[in-house]
This record gives sequence, C-alpha cells and structure tokens, in this order.
Amino acid sequence: MRKTGKKILGALLATSMVMSMAGCGSNASTANAINGKATADGSDDSAIAADSPYAGKGFNFSTKETIVMYALGDRPADMDAVLEKANSEYFEPNLNTTLDVQFLNWSDYQTKYSLLLSGGEQVDLIYTASWCYYNDEVAAGAFKKLDEDYLKTYMPYTYEELPEEAWKEIAINGDIYAVPKGKATFTSYNGAVVRQDLIDKYSLTTPDSWDNFKKYLEELAELQSETGVTALNTDANREQLFTLFCQENTLQGVTEGYDFLYQANNSEKAPNPEDIQYSYMSDFYTDYALQMADLASKGVWSSNAINDTTDAQTYFENGTSGALVWNSSILTAGDNLEKAGLGEYKVYDVTPNTKRSRGAYSVDATAIASKAADPERAALVLDYMKSDVDLNRLLLGGIEGTHYELDEDGNRITLDKASDYPWNGWAWNINRQDEPDEAGMDERAIEYGNKCEEMEFVPEQTGFTFDPSPVQNQYAAVQSVVSEYQQSFALGIYGKDTESAIDEFHEALKAAGVEEFTAEFIKQYTEYKEANNL
Repeated sequence: MRKTGKKILGALLATSMVMSMAGCGSNASTANAINGKATADGSDDSAIAADSPYAGKGFNFSTKETIVMYALGDRPADMDAVLEKANSEYFEPNLNTTLDVQFLNWSDYQTKYSLLLSGGEQVDLIYTASWCYYNDEVAAGAFKKLDEDYLKTYMPYTYEELPEEAWKEIAINGDIYAVPKGKATFTSYNGAVVRQDLIDKYSLTTPDSWDNFKKYLEELAELQSETGVTALNTDANREQLFTLFCQENTLQGVTEGYDFLYQANNSEKAPNPEDIQYSYMSDFYTDYALQMADLASKGVWSSNAINDTTDAQTYFENGTSGALVWNSSILTAGDNLEKAGLGEYKVYDVTPNTKRSRGAYSVDATAIASKAADPERAALVLDYMKSDVDLNRLLLGGIEGTHYELDEDGNRITLDKASDYPWNGWAWNINRQDEPDEAGMDERAIEYGNKCEEMEFVPEQTGFTFDPSPVQNQYAAVQSVVSEYQQSFALGIYGKDTESAIDEFHEALKAAGVEEFTAEFIKQYTEYKEANNL
C-alpha cells in the first residue's frame, strides 16, 4: 500500500504550509533548485504520487535519489525491514527518494564522526547535538546554514510545528545549522539504576543520596570476587558520575555544550556573570577529580576501564555491573536486565533535593551536511520523517503489529519482536510531542517521571547560545586539552597524583587560551542578560 501522507499534520497545518511557501516565494526560482534541474515550468511531479504532501509545490522530483543519514548507536536487527517499508510506502512514492540509514557505534563514534564529515563518503543527514559536536562542526563548516526562507520552503511542516524556543535553542549567534527534535524531556537529569537483588541479599547501603550511592559502590566492590559483578562497569566513552556530582552541588549549565557552570541553588534566577565558571578550571572540578580517584582506589571500576570500549549499558543489562548512571534510559536498561532473568533493578534519585531542568530541544538534532549532493532533497526527507505521524512512528518504533501496537487509548503495547527494533532506540532527533506513551508503564518509571515533573525548574537564561567564532582558535585548543585529560580524571587514573595532574591540566588550559575563551563567553552572556533585562 502506498501511503499518501494525509496524516502529516492535518488540514490546518497544510493550509499553513501553503501560506508559508507563498510568503517566501514558492516558485520556480526557489523550488526548481532540487536536483539542479528544471522543467519548462520549473517543476516536475510526474515521478511522485498525486496525493503526496509535497506535490504541486513547485519542486522537481524528476531524478530518483538516495539520501544517506547517519545515526548513533547499534543498528537494530530489523532495521532493514523497517527501511524497506519506509522506502516503499513513503519516501519512494512521495519524494522519489530512497533513505539509507547508517550507524556510528557508541564505541567509536568519537573518532569517526569528524572524519566522516571531512572524508569522501556520502553524508546527507547526520545526528548532532549540543553534546555531539554540533558547535565544533558548525565552526568547521561541516553543516549547512539553514535560513528562514530555506526552512519555510524545504521544511515547511517542521518549520511550522516546532515551537519558537526550539529554533532559538539550536541557533548560534542567530544562525541555525541543525533541526532540533520536537520534544523536550529531562535528558539532562541523571539518576542511577542499581541491582536491588544484591542490596537485599547483602544488606548494602540504600543509594538514595550522593554519599550513600558512593557507599553502595564501595561495598559492592568489596564483594566482587563473590558476586562477579563490577560495582560500576564503566568505559572510556561514558563519563557516568560528573552529572550526578554537579546535581549534588546544584551546579547548572549556563547553556548547552560549552561547560560553563554556576551554582544555581535551585533558583531560576539567571546567574551574575561573575558567578559563572569554566567547569574544568573550578574548585568543584578538583573536588570531583579527587573523589573519582578515591573510588578508583577502592576498585569501584576496572583499572583497565580507560581502554574499554564496551558500552556501560550493555554491562548492566548482562548482569556484570552493579549500577548504571544516565537519564531516563536507565529504566530501559533495568527492564532488559529483568527480562533476561539476571537480576532485579531499582531506580534511585541520588540527588532528590536538586531541582531539574528539561534538556534543551538542541540535545538531539539533525544537521544537513555541507557536502550533501542535494541538500534540498535531504531537507524534504527530514521534514517528512519528522512531520508525518505514521512515518515518524515507523522509524521511531518499528512496524505496527510486529514491534508494537496501540491499545484503544492510543497507548503503546510492546510486542515480542520489539527487542529487534526497540522503541526510540536511535531516532531521538525526530521525536514528536505526540509520541504514544507505553501502556501499563512500570510503576518505577511512573514514579521517576512524576518526580522530575514535580521538581522541574526553568532557568531564566534558557535560550542563551554562545558563538565561539571570535575565539575559535582558543576554543579548539581548549577542547583538545580537555579531551586529553577529561576521561583520566573521570576514572581516577592519576590516583595520589591527582592534584598535581590538575595543576598541569590548568596550565595546559591557560596555554591553550582558556582565559580568552572564558572572557568571550562572559561578554556574550552579559550582553544577552542586559538585552533581555534578566
């Protein structure tokens, strides 16, 4: 069956699309740029369905194309089946396009990401985020700038659907280089999933605070020879405890992606410029590094963790780790542990008195690569997958009736094949607000979600973004120094020499230009604060 996309956003939004495109000049001079070819009247719809949501808009679909999109994570077992359905029922009939999704694994995405964008392989769309090289790759010129006319023309449905704050949060100095997700969640707040069966069996400390969580890890480490479980089986690619440490000390990020913190003390008030610190130069970071060295000395994680590339979630799910620290994804890890019959989990709010902010829309986003052969076709593909409800749910959760089904209330029921295509396993960058809730949700998940809602706060400076271009050389040099030292401090590698290593770290940061970088950040923040009367 060929999907027509009639559910894409409904008649009201379709009307809005026509008005938007008319307002930005939806004519041959704009739309016929697709494929770089034009017919006599500047458009060619003959290769797509007459009821395609993109028919009659002046686009040229005469050439069939393949758009390559890169995502993060492990490729789902049923990815090929989902793509076959998406292509045959959506992309091919309605855009004359085939979508190919490739994956950068957690174990090596850090080394491959930039190389992929600078190399010769085809990349049209790619996952990015405030934590996943967005700022770096914008500075490197790897992402296409998306001005308002471009978005209105080639991403008409998405442009209208996303809230204004989403576009503001993804902007750098007013310019947009990626399309954010449509659902802001508590991804920046971390909790801990632990082995409740081991707590009960060995009468371990209940990890309901930062100090008690550390005690739990230390006690479990002493039992490793008996249990075969590493207290916190971590790896070289995931820094598990720094966010918890920041929550314990009510340290809040000023904006996404740049490591500038202030002590919020649960207040929504925008910080004074003099209260902002660069994370790695602060006394807080020194305290954190010393605490990590202490945990490492007690065997909380493997002494070889710095060389480990196995994802920490995998360790918890296969029963060899006593804890996993992350956002609400910890509930999935706990569920997988129990389904495998390897233990019983419980989720603990380790910093229960700290208020929490939702992660920005920019936490997950999609960029169009500057080197994309046809960025306009890529934009239309992205628009379609984000705005058509049926297509979106297919990519997000698999085939309805095979991987999931909806009950009479519209809630999602997980089916036996769901393990071959887990819901929201990779497509976080195309999340929508109307994503169906899970039916019969575990009480532990409901409790965790309710607590986040109850403790939500919105810092006044939300929406501030930083433009690193005036200090690009210093910024790049500082990032290079941070990447050299960061994980070693997170894993306590320096042991008793941690303080001297911190001094060495600070000197390297100063030589790289951290003071100039910080001064520019404070300057831009101060201007934003004054302009918005904060």
